[in-house]
Amino acid sequence: MLSIVREIKLGFTELFPGGRFRYVLVVLSMLAATISVSELLVMKFFVNIVVQEGEIERNRFILLGLGVAIFFIMMRVSQYYQRIYRVKAFARSFKSLRKLKKRGAKNPEWAMAFEVSNILTQATQLSAVFIFILILEPLFALANFIVVIVVLAVVGRLFGKQLQVQQDLRVSRDGKRARPQKRYGARIRAAESGSLFAGLGIATLLGLLLFMSYNGDISLTNTLIIFFGTRLQNGSLTSTSRSLMRYAKAKAGARSPEEDDE
Repeated sequence: MLSIVREIKLGFTELFPGGRFRYVLVVLSMLAATISVSELLVMKFFVNIVVQEGEIERNRFILLGLGVAIFFIMMRVSQYYQRIYRVKAFARSFKSLRKLKKRGAKNPEWAMAFEVSNILTQATQLSAVFIFILILEPLFALANFIVVIVVLAVVGRLFGKQLQVQQDLRVSRDGKRARPQKRYGARIRAAESGSLFAGLGIATLLGLLLFMSYNGDISLTNTLIIFFGTRLQNGSLTSTSRSLMRYAKAKAGARSPEEDDE
């Protein structure tokens, strides 16, 4: 896990010069995470409406439903513009960086920038979802924290190995580059191994959630919301694993004297 923090911090400082460029990236990452967590609030409102639909007047029921739909659409539109604006933010950052390095950014560095942004977003999202679950059910949040830390530790080990593997695959013993099939295969295998382990961890949490719900330790509404939150965490961990391995491949390409256009 420390290897993840170390490498992403290094990539962050190398790719984005100090000042407003770093602040913009952090704000964009926080915005993306806020949008994702807002979906949990939408889901909570939706579940409450469904559970109480027999007790709510028809007109009020329709208004609440429209409100949820409009809020959800607003979140989708915000996410769209957040992702589009990232490209402009990267371009401005690299333009400033070119003045410092006396050269433009290569394709691998663009790829690294996107993955750094993705990983920061997923890290912020994981933290926000954890706080959300902690407010609802502290006991389940403790188990959730342990599982996420274990998963990140395993993914971190895979990432550390992949950094070295991708660097070794850049040049073979006879001085030629390894075949793309081998480089992509190594990266995808490591990424999916991390995703698989994340899935196993989330499955454990879902089993615990089902057990606690069966015993009456968690209300029906909270059970459904935590279920969606846990699923959201699964997506974040899977995305983090894949982004880290793509970052490892891009970093190996950035170190190459030739630009990697793959």
